[in-house]
Amino acid sequence: MVPKAEQRDHMRSWRRGLTGTDLAARSGRVAHHLAPLLQGHRAVMGFRAVRGEPVLDTVWNAVTNAGGDVVWATADDDPTDVSLGGVTAVVMPALAVTAAGDRLGQGGGWYDRLLQRCAPSVRTIAVCFDEQVVDALDVECHDMTADIIVTDLRVIEPPSPTRGRLYRSS
Repeated sequence: MVPKAEQRDHMRSWRRGLTGTDLAARSGRVAHHLAPLLQGHRAVMGFRAVRGEPVLDTVWNAVTNAGGDVVWATADDDPTDVSLGGVTAVVMPALAVTAAGDRLGQGGGWYDRLLQRCAPSVRTIAVCFDEQVVDALDVECHDMTADIIVTDLRVIEPPSPTRGRLYRSS
């Protein structure tokens, strides 16, 4: 198993290689796969992309144009203080994911702490590019899983009964 720090370094380096036109085209394909999954959600937690993450402004605009709200997730906020009132879907970036829904984030545990506060009915969606889907990740008992993974090439719905909840430690 590749240690988390090493996996993060590898994926961050890979993302830095994505450039303007390629990043924009691939982000558009992620948005194309993601938008239908958010139809009917009145409040969605979104994020503002950092370098190398999918830029999903078209999705956020579609949510608001349909009369919904986008609640912004920011690292400056304490995730235990973020208002989840009405949020029915959380869209979060990932440095890496597995088809089982395990997610590797930036390392601060922000989304893990936020997702622990979400109702079981809240749909959790991890977004990344297809090269970021890996066979296995080093997971710990506090790591939260995603219900759905959306990449530029596919949508993956993990069959795991622990979807969206704490990872089962062995």
